[in-house]
Amino acid sequence: MNIIEISIQILTNLKKNLDILKLDGENKLIQFESAFHLVDMAMDEIKLFMDKYDFESEQEEIEFFKNHMSNFLKESVYFSELFNMESIKPSGPEKEIKKFYEKELISINEFLQNNQNLYNYLLMKKENQDRVFFLRSAQAPVYKPNLFWHTLDTRYCTVYTLYFARIMGTLALADYIHDQLRILKVYDNPYDSEKKRQLYWSGKKADLVELVYALKTSSAVNNGSASIAELATSIGELFGKELNDYYRTFLEIRSRKKSRTVFLDQCRENLEAYMDEFEEKE
Repeated sequence: MNIIEISIQILTNLKKNLDILKLDGENKLIQFESAFHLVDMAMDEIKLFMDKYDFESEQEEIEFFKNHMSNFLKESVYFSELFNMESIKPSGPEKEIKKFYEKELISINEFLQNNQNLYNYLLMKKENQDRVFFLRSAQAPVYKPNLFWHTLDTRYCTVYTLYFARIMGTLALADYIHDQLRILKVYDNPYDSEKKRQLYWSGKKADLVELVYALKTSSAVNNGSASIAELATSIGELFGKELNDYYRTFLEIRSRKKSRTVFLDQCRENLEAYMDEFEEKE
């Protein structure tokens, strides 16, 4: 078996073990710590295989460090950050827990914005820098000064494998937080009942996200002090549409090749046409 096949096999077994761990009913912190150690053991297993393995080609090495080793590191980042976050989470009331999670989401979005170029590369599935990012022999340019550059074991990882793993692990953490907010019924309000809801969003999700960012940049809500997270939550509740991955959607909007404000442009055109029609009837 080659290293790609081995890594898929080890990762599959890891996922099974993590699923079993979720069913044992242990304390959350114990569960997250145990999960982290399971990931660590899986990484030790793949490292042992790497010690005696020669990559067949540059393409195989790129494939491994971009799409496989990064998955192991992503799980490591995820459970490490999850443990740290849950260990400082307030015990109650629910309002305080909600505020805590929303603050964490703001930090996550700041992290993604600070690493926007790499996130775009990952999101858009680009390949033009793969040789620089994922070959251990490549002299990768410094993206941002960071202490881990000096402690990284380049036998088993490239700097950018770790960067990308951090981004993916952080996205997984954001998904976890949104799940917890749903459990806390943050999204439960009169609009969540199909019988009571008077308004619902029938357009594209990207259009609603475009509107959220437009409101933020307009400073028309709370004199501009409302965060993107607060706007996304409130507007999502109003229209019965969860916007838990609004930043990912925003990056997709930013990468549009033609107009990046398709929905707002259409709104303006429709409003002008409506006013013209109204004037003609007068």
